Amino acid sequence: MQRLCSSPEVEEADHIYLLMKEEYRISRNVRLAWFLGKLNQVIRPASKTELLKSEKELDLLSVLPKGWRHDSTPTTDAHMLVPATRATFLARRYRFIIELDLSPSTGIVDDSTGEMIFDEVFHALSRCLAGLAQPFQVPGTDQLFRPKIFVTILAYSSIIGLASHQVW
Repeated sequence: MQRLCSSPEVEEADHIYLLMKEEYRISRNVRLAWFLGKLNQVIRPASKTELLKSEKELDLLSVLPKGWRHDSTPTTDAHMLVPATRATFLARRYRFIIELDLSPSTGIVDDSTGEMIFDEVFHALSRCLAGLAQPFQVPGTDQLFRPKIFVTILAYSSIIGLASHQVW
């Protein structure tokens, strides 16, 4: 199916997007092995049907040629994977730990904004969470990507003394 090709009519891939299997973390070694195993070969993105039935560790979502723009139509054309091709690996789920500094120093007013730094911390947290929850379109496809997001928020304050164990 994928073959070594030196034909000039096959365009080089500038950037590829791959989807990792959900059940376990795919190591960098496996990702590198995939890339090296496909190097200088013709690659083609998986169809939606193939993605739904796939048992592979890595599935190719999209291939962007040089000069690709966001307003370009999605393509399933074959491209050559070359050493200069950039690869972005997407996970089906992400885990984030956010630690907030709620120490007394955040109770001061920021001279430039006129707001308490404490308030700015929560505005930043709100924007961060909204951005994490926002689905996005994988470049080169018409698919909206909605990974599962797991978030843990830790708050630190030197003035609150807890009797239970704290996370360090």
